Amino acid sequence: MAIWDNKRTTVPVFRGDTNAHITLLMRADLGVCGQRFIGLCLLLITLSLLLVGCAGMDVPLDDSRFKAPVSKLDVVRTLVSQRDRSSATFQEQNLAYLELRGFNLSGVIFSKAYMAGIDLRETKLIRANLKDADLTGANLAGADLRSANLSGADLTGADLTGADLDDADLTGATLQNTNFNRALVRRITLKDAVLYEARFVNVYLGETNLGGLDLREVDFRGSDLSNVVLRGSNLEATDLEGINFQQADLQGVNLRRANLEWANFSQAHMQGADLTSADLSNADLRGANLHLAKLAETDMRAARLRGANISDADFTGADLRKANLFEVTALRCGFSWADLRGAMLSKGDYSGSLFRDAKMQGVKLQRAVLVDASLMAADLRDADLRGTDFLNADIRGANFLDANLGRAKNLFKARGLEKARNLSDVNW
Repeated sequence: MAIWDNKRTTVPVFRGDTNAHITLLMRADLGVCGQRFIGLCLLLITLSLLLVGCAGMDVPLDDSRFKAPVSKLDVVRTLVSQRDRSSATFQEQNLAYLELRGFNLSGVIFSKAYMAGIDLRETKLIRANLKDADLTGANLAGADLRSANLSGADLTGADLTGADLDDADLTGATLQNTNFNRALVRRITLKDAVLYEARFVNVYLGETNLGGLDLREVDFRGSDLSNVVLRGSNLEATDLEGINFQQADLQGVNLRRANLEWANFSQAHMQGADLTSADLSNADLRGANLHLAKLAETDMRAARLRGANISDADFTGADLRKANLFEVTALRCGFSWADLRGAMLSKGDYSGSLFRDAKMQGVKLQRAVLVDASLMAADLRDADLRGTDFLNADIRGANFLDANLGRAKNLFKARGLEKARNLSDVNW
């Protein structure tokens, strides 16, 4: 008869058969041990897999985000204990969401610290070391960050309204959606910084080097960028209406399709700049250097280019109605298919330039130089061409109806004279 043993409830034991009883107990013991062995093996395998998975994760063990947070009292004690505040350090510490408004933290070391959401309004951080610190969402409005080291710092969404960042180093910093409105940012270093959707509203950026940066989607409304360095930067399709770029370095800059209406580029260095299809209506380009610039299909109505150097620039298809190009240097320029109706081109040197099929009705071209220029099929009706030099110019198919050619020079030495239209009707 089988009974259940109290100590081994899963093993049946038969009275009267000792050998069978022992055999069953051995089998039962082996079964329990086997189960325990299998369970131990599974546990080891699971631990091994977890270790392998953790090894593949890029989470540093000393990440400041996972450290115990530092309290405001801890900060005060650290500062008080240091006679020389510049030796105080919170390197790689967790200071997230602390309220330290108005503190004097000049020279303090915060490198690699976790400072997300921290309140540092009106705080003194002169020459502070914030290298590689995480300042996402931090409030630094009105803070004094002169000569601070913010290289590699993450300031995504941070508020720096009215802050003083003169001479600060933001090399490689992440400044996405960062607010610099009304901040002082003279001579700051922004090399390799990420500025997507950053805001520089009503900011003076003079003497700042923004060269080589991707500045698309950056908000510069109301800011002064005179004397700024933007060499090789990308400002494609950016809204820069009315911005002051006076004497700025814009060599090789990408301003394709940008809104530059009423912008001031006087005396600016714009050699090789790409302004294709940009809106430059009413822009001030007096004395600017636009050598080799790309201005095809631009809207330059009523733009002012007096005294500018536009040699070798491309204005193909541009709208230059009523633009002022008085006394420009325009050697070898391309104005083919451009609209120059009512424009002022007097006293300019257009030697070797192309005006093929250009609309030039009523243009003022007095005492200009058109030596070796091409005016093939150009529409010069009612144009004022008094005193202009046509030496070796190609005027085949050009329409001179009602044009004023009084005292024109070398007109009979122009090419294609016999194929020009309405020359007999002009005012000599």
